[in-house]
Amino acid sequence: MVQAQLAADALARHFPEHEFVLTPMTTHADRDQSMRLTEGSREGVFVKELEQALLEGRAELAVHSAKDLPTLPAPPLTIAAFLPRADARDALIARQPALLSSLPAGSRIGTGSPRRVAQLAAARPDLQAVDIRGNVDTRLRRLREGGVDALILASAGLLRLGRLGEAHQLLPFDVMLPAPGQGALALQALEGSAAARLAAELDDRATSRAVDAERALLRGLGGGCLSAIGAYAHLEGNQLVLRAVVLAEDGTRVLRAQAAGAEDAQVVESVRRQLDGQGAGALLRTTTTASPLSGLRVMVTRADQQSSALAQALEERGAAVVVCPTVLIEPIEVEAEQLRLDGYDWLVLTSANGVDRLFQLGSLSERGLPPHIKVAAIGPQTAARLLEHGVRSAIVPERYVAEELAEAIARVIEPGARILLARAEGAREVLPQRLRADGAQVDVVDIYRARPPAGLRQRLAERLPGIDMVTFTSSSTVRHFVEALDGGLSSSIRVACIGPITAQTASDLGLRVDIIAQEYTTRGLIEAIVRDQTSISA
Repeated sequence: MVQAQLAADALARHFPEHEFVLTPMTTHADRDQSMRLTEGSREGVFVKELEQALLEGRAELAVHSAKDLPTLPAPPLTIAAFLPRADARDALIARQPALLSSLPAGSRIGTGSPRRVAQLAAARPDLQAVDIRGNVDTRLRRLREGGVDALILASAGLLRLGRLGEAHQLLPFDVMLPAPGQGALALQALEGSAAARLAAELDDRATSRAVDAERALLRGLGGGCLSAIGAYAHLEGNQLVLRAVVLAEDGTRVLRAQAAGAEDAQVVESVRRQLDGQGAGALLRTTTTASPLSGLRVMVTRADQQSSALAQALEERGAAVVVCPTVLIEPIEVEAEQLRLDGYDWLVLTSANGVDRLFQLGSLSERGLPPHIKVAAIGPQTAARLLEHGVRSAIVPERYVAEELAEAIARVIEPGARILLARAEGAREVLPQRLRADGAQVDVVDIYRARPPAGLRQRLAERLPGIDMVTFTSSSTVRHFVEALDGGLSSSIRVACIGPITAQTASDLGLRVDIIAQEYTTRGLIEAIVRDQTSISA
């Protein structure tokens, strides 16, 4: 909250004509204090809920500690700015005043960071690292109560809380290199949004260059924010100086590298090559953080215009991706009068494709959204696409299926409410049926259809051999895939579905479903695939 207020204050100083309001929320990692952050699947646990709020329009800017951000992008979100960096060093606070070098042998040091544990073991193998969770107050209370003998915390956090004076030592970089991004605050927003443009005005160029370089190195090494990797960059004139360390988890091997230059990418690559040449790859937990999908050949079946983000995310996690769209989005021409919104209370959209088609038809882009009408979106990707057009969703259900959307709308509509549902041809009837049962007047307009592309049968025959997994993101991708399939699907090919509706369609059509995402989004699907492959390798 302190960091969010710092960002809000900086924005308010720069843009006094605007009001910046804090929207407090907690993340999964905040709520579950028993969760061990050293598990590979835990990367991003401090940012996911905030990103979801941006996608759903519940917030316009998110403030993150840059060190907590996963290195992979989360489109359509962007890091719009980094605020000026605070001291990036780690601080030692001991129960009895001491320096790291003078702590008694066997002292228990509280930290939940593999990077700190490994560097601590390298510097003082006679000390004992103790996993500790909670905010600064919680950790300091554990220290006072004798649960640990000392703590290692980020000095930037202590400074922002006004408690840096309690530290007994700021650990030098040759003992404890920080996490990439440590000490920097990142402002995240929907790409292209007004909030992103405002935040960009606050971007501190020196911090951006340094943090971008540190994160690029982390990504290039195949690590994540849970890896035993330290990195710190700073500017000397126009020269970027980058130093880094990769360690065995027990601190028995320490690999160091440094480079400087005016071309940031070359500096990062030089450091990466030095570390790789020393065997950094063997020290990183490649099965959980670097390339959890290494060696997996995955087929992506979603439409051409949507496949790139999913394919890129899978490739960045080590998969070899074969794109074979089984649907083609075809517009349906409708009369302008069918989409006149003046007489409706609600506009309901069930896909990003529907949003795009609605604006192509011009009914919203020309006349805008009537001020009295509310908009409901089936999920965060649909809501995010609406936000790109300046339209905020009043409803986004917790589970992204028609049944949940119908429930959410039914709870707030007045009897006799008029609803326009713009959707794909052939969509399930559960949504309009449920709304009508609750007394709403529902008009359904089909504005696009998903049909199989020409030559699909031949492309599947050519591209399926050697595939380990096929992903499906809608019922139509499944139906067209099965219709074009020559014979059954090999039992060696695993099937991954974005949610239960898609999975049910696949099962009804005779496919064995191996993976169903718990969060019905592209990211949820990727996380489910990673969990599946991690459990298999374990």
